[in-house]
Amino acid sequence: MYDKVKLWIARNSTTPDVCKYLEKANEITDLQTGEIRTYGSIDGLKVSVYVGGISIIGSLSKYLYSNNIYPLNRYSTAEAITKLSDSLHIDLSEARVTGVEFGTQFVMCHKVEDYLLRLGDIPRLQRYHFDAGTLYYKTKGRQQPKVFAFYDKQKDAEAKNMILPNGLKEANLLKYEIRLNGRLPQQLNVPEVKASTLSERKFYMLMVKRYQESYYSISKSKQIKTNIMNDIKTVSDAFDVFVARLISQSDNNQIAGFLDELKTMQVFDDRKSYTRLKKKIQEVSTKADITVSDELIRELDNEIKNIGSYV
Repeated sequence: MYDKVKLWIARNSTTPDVCKYLEKANEITDLQTGEIRTYGSIDGLKVSVYVGGISIIGSLSKYLYSNNIYPLNRYSTAEAITKLSDSLHIDLSEARVTGVEFGTQFVMCHKVEDYLLRLGDIPRLQRYHFDAGTLYYKTKGRQQPKVFAFYDKQKDAEAKNMILPNGLKEANLLKYEIRLNGRLPQQLNVPEVKASTLSERKFYMLMVKRYQESYYSISKSKQIKTNIMNDIKTVSDAFDVFVARLISQSDNNQIAGFLDELKTMQVFDDRKSYTRLKKKIQEVSTKADITVSDELIRELDNEIKNIGSYV
């Protein structure tokens, strides 16, 4: 399920010259230091050659298959690294991985936007719903060590003039991927992450687990029970059901927008009050047991769960 990767391999006096194997290679001289840098590509991958090392960035699946519709498993990832090593005449198995995208697309029964509307908040990350077909979870700062992305792969392919295979041209393709950048050993709690690490079964299983856990940590919308009125016995029960129903029918952006408005107006002196309010809203929404798991969420849950079967 690998797609885009960022590789870095250090250079020394014995490192082969890879510049002669690059397409559209250009040399740029730093006027202050005199350092010569070479920028080029190889079958769509961007290659930058510096005095201290070589940077390679791009989609391994597109490099291997000419499109990134089918992400790489650990076997095809090893195949891609071997092919790239042969093309550049340098062993990339020891290259350090500084960034990786891990995920796949699912053929869904309904429109992608219908699923994205049902995905709520996630701890410690901000929810960004830029348009109907995209949803991101990331930090507010410029540094983005991790991003969880959901988007309409059909629209993404159209925007990139990518031709989808037969059978997928009219499908509802929901792409979910996690993007990790920088300090991967610390983020994944492993000693190191090299190009050869990506195809190791233990590491691949770790990535699948992180992929699933990230998804399941997102709050989800639920459906109102059809027989909820039978559970009401007191006025208090009725009040709880009414308030919970209003909250459950509210858009996730509406609640987040209200909290942002309070922060902008600096309503509370203690910033923890905003967190307590958010928790209070969540408690009220679940106080009355008025909901059951949404049909579309159950479908997506099952797709994410089944990913673990292909390790």
